[in-house]
Amino acid sequence: DNTQRGDNRLFAEALLLRVMESLGEQILQCPERLSYLLFHIFQESGGLEDTGPATFSLDLEVLQDGLHQMSLHTNPYVRARMPNGKWELGLNFDDINESGIQCREKVGKTYREPASIQVIIDALLCYRIPLVLKLWTMLIAFYIYLGTGYGNDITTLNNGAWYWPEWLRLNFIQWSAVADGGFWLVMEVVYLLYFTWQRAPSLGYRSPGLPTCVLMVEHVLNLAFSIAGVFWVYSNANFASKPALCAQSDVGVCQDERATSENILQTIGPALAYWLGRLVLFFLTNRRRFPIFILGTSTTSRFKQGRVQNDIFVTGMWMLMLMSCVLIEVFFIFPSVRGLDMNSLCGMSSFGNIYGLPKQYGVCSANSASFNCVSCVSSVIAAQLIVLLTCFVDVYFVFYVFSAIVGSIMGQKRFLNDLKNTGVPIDLRPGIGREAKLFEETFGPEWQRVWCSMLNNLLDESYISPKQADGLAAAARCSLDSLSCVSSKDAKREKPINLKKFNTIAGERLAFFFQSLKWVKSPSRGFRFHTDTDALTGKNFDLGSIPSLTMIIPAYNEVVIPSAAFLRDGALREDAMNQNPDGQVGVGDPTLPPVGDGVNSNLAFIISQFPDEWIYLAERLCSQRMTEDPGSHRLYKKFMLGHLSLEVEEEVRIWTMLRTQSVGRTVVGALQYGQALSALPSVQRY
Repeated sequence: DNTQRGDNRLFAEALLLRVMESLGEQILQCPERLSYLLFHIFQESGGLEDTGPATFSLDLEVLQDGLHQMSLHTNPYVRARMPNGKWELGLNFDDINESGIQCREKVGKTYREPASIQVIIDALLCYRIPLVLKLWTMLIAFYIYLGTGYGNDITTLNNGAWYWPEWLRLNFIQWSAVADGGFWLVMEVVYLLYFTWQRAPSLGYRSPGLPTCVLMVEHVLNLAFSIAGVFWVYSNANFASKPALCAQSDVGVCQDERATSENILQTIGPALAYWLGRLVLFFLTNRRRFPIFILGTSTTSRFKQGRVQNDIFVTGMWMLMLMSCVLIEVFFIFPSVRGLDMNSLCGMSSFGNIYGLPKQYGVCSANSASFNCVSCVSSVIAAQLIVLLTCFVDVYFVFYVFSAIVGSIMGQKRFLNDLKNTGVPIDLRPGIGREAKLFEETFGPEWQRVWCSMLNNLLDESYISPKQADGLAAAARCSLDSLSCVSSKDAKREKPINLKKFNTIAGERLAFFFQSLKWVKSPSRGFRFHTDTDALTGKNFDLGSIPSLTMIIPAYNEVVIPSAAFLRDGALREDAMNQNPDGQVGVGDPTLPPVGDGVNSNLAFIISQFPDEWIYLAERLCSQRMTEDPGSHRLYKKFMLGHLSLEVEEEVRIWTMLRTQSVGRTVVGALQYGQALSALPSVQRY
């Protein structure tokens, strides 16, 4: 809290920070390091509580610590001998910044970057949670598939109901639990070893991303649970092969004795207990401890209620998408490899009773090392890998289908479907027209002033002609000259505006604007727009509620406004070739890009893309008495001959600037914010 501290001391501290940023050079990219050094300088000068005179001492070597090491060696994958005699990995700005977080006096390596196979390991560990969720979805789909009859009869028939499994389903519940435990065992061992190696330079320091005691306990607990689960489930497993004649029958010997009411819990009890424990442990160790998005730290009931509702909606949508993946896998993907297993096709029963299929004879029965056996097994493995990869990527397509559906619904709700539809008529008759009422409700009683300001802007940029601007103003019973209302008898026409009569850019801009008014007025997240207080010309509108805007537009060696010489160039044949700087021609000399297409001047090419708007420019210049002739062809000829005044020539250059990729176009967009605010009556009073 700095409210009780003197302004002179605060100014001195701010000045110190600016000096450090200026002298630190690239250390400016490491704000945490700067913060650490700034804190130590404050402490050496007496602390933040001292209000008397203070001397701040800044050591340039300490401030730029790390930059010299980076200049000598920046490769983070190779060790090099440094001036201190040690073999070290190359530094980067992340290491310097994290050294500040860890409060290190000397900058050092804090993180080992992965390389080669480590990149794959890093990706698997980072995305292990969604990977596991997709694997579980596949297991659910395969369990359902075993009872659908869409595969081989021996595989997908007479395996019991989903709530009372038999044969292959009983085996599947048990071996899937063992496989899941083994998967987590491997993942946790790799995670602990890899994470310890990767963050070894930072062990012993406090830093975001380092393993805490709680995190280590969670992973060790998960590892212990996986080891105990695999051992317990496998030691108590009861696998059995399904007789071949049970493909068409479920009576007699085809009744699975393990599935009787006396034996079923004993058979799958350990596996079910493992799955229940796994789900509980998964939820506890991977629950969301903080918001995914930065929504603030408000503790109001409305904020909490909104976040809970959003979480429920997002979770429900993901559950729906995953269930869609289950249906796709059950009815389309798994049936596509019907009969493609090593036992049925190749006669290889290496897993015995685990799968539960009866032993069949094939090319691998006599000699598992024969060419035919190897070919058969390779084909089966390839087909199953394709199915596995398909099951992993199906969620990608399902996600985009749901995104399209939800996006379409949201677009309809937000009135985005006809956002640029110029076929919708615009009725601006005050007090009568639909758009006029929306305009007044959104901008207040002086909405016509805002409308005329918009028309003047379109006219200045030559998107509409002077005649069109007068017609649009008359449709709202206002005047462009005085920015005031006119009586009904002075209005030239009182009928809806047909935006299709305007050029594409102007029509779409106006259509977008009026469609946006519907969204502004619609209540959202419990907030409602009130005309008296929220409208820009409302009776009780607070000018201080208008947000300020600061924009920094970087530009280096870029065109701000096209020059007159550039606009006249481009028609000569040599203009279409690469240009030589300073007119020096020679082999190997650097070249500049062509200045035109060699047929038309650059201005003529731009005019060919926007012919109507060039005509509007000529008409506007004539109506403003800047030229004597409204003809667009004559305006072009005079420009090419250099017979226009400097003022008119500048208007032509600005016209081209707004229709090309130039920095000036960005600058004009930023300046229009202030121009729009200056048209408001409440702003003009100041």
